[in-house]
Amino acid sequence: MSPPYLHASVDGAEWPDRDIALPKGQHTAGQSIGILLLDDFYWPYMPGDMANASTFDFPVLHKVVEGTELMQVKNADPAVADMLIESGKELERQGVRAIVGGCGFFGHHQDRVAAALDVPVVLSSLEQIPLVRRMLGPKPKIGVFSDATYMTPALFQASGVDDISDIVVSNSTAMSATQKQFDTGSINPHKYGQQLISLAREMVAEHPDIGALVAEYTEFPTFAYAVQNAVGLPVFDCSTLTKWVHSAVVRRPFPGFI
Repeated sequence: MSPPYLHASVDGAEWPDRDIALPKGQHTAGQSIGILLLDDFYWPYMPGDMANASTFDFPVLHKVVEGTELMQVKNADPAVADMLIESGKELERQGVRAIVGGCGFFGHHQDRVAAALDVPVVLSSLEQIPLVRRMLGPKPKIGVFSDATYMTPALFQASGVDDISDIVVSNSTAMSATQKQFDTGSINPHKYGQQLISLAREMVAEHPDIGALVAEYTEFPTFAYAVQNAVGLPVFDCSTLTKWVHSAVVRRPFPGFI
C-alpha cells in the first residue's frame, strides 16, 4: 500500500491533471495525523491536551481505542496491542498520514503496532528521549514527568531507551496526588498548573544536572509553557512529538524570493 499522501496533493495553485481516487471505506479527508486515545479518561480537554483538536494548527483525527483502561495500559497488557492495531487501521482507512499515541504507556506496543500498520506510527512521547539525549551538553540528565511506579525499564526499552541511568522520574507520590484530581471529571487548571510547576522546580533543585524535561502524559502540554518559564529548560511532550511527525509527513513549499 502506498502512503496516502502519494495519492493526491493539491497546492491550491493548480489542480492535478490526472485521475485521483478515494479508497473504499474512507469517508473523510484532509486529517494529516491520527491520534489514538484511551477509553477511560473524562476530564475537561483544554487546549494543549491531545484530545483537543485546537491544540494543533493542522487537522487531526481522533480515535478512542475502545476498551482500553489506564491500569491495563500501564501494566502492558498484550491485549492492548490488538486494540491499538484495530483502531490504527481505522485511522488509516480515513486517510491519515501518520499515527501518534495520546498516552505514553501505549509505547509498550510500539514495535508490534508499527509493524502492523502502513503509515508511520509513534505511540509514546518517551520516544523523543534518544534525540533529546543527543542534544544535551554539560547537563546530561533528563527529567521525566509520569507515574514513577510504572516507568519500567521495559517501557523505556520499548520506546527506544535502553540506558536509563541518566533518567530522573518525577516524585511518584506527588504525581499520584496531582493526577487524582481527574477522578472527579473536573479540574482547576490554575491549581493544577501550579502543582506541576512545583514538581518541576523540586526535580530540578534536587537534580541540577537535568538539561531537559520529557512528559509522558496527555494533558501536560497545556501547562508546558508555564513549566518551561518556571525552570528555564527545554520541554518535550506528546504535542512536540505530534508536530514533529506532522512536519515530516506534510511538507510545504517555501514561499519567498531571492
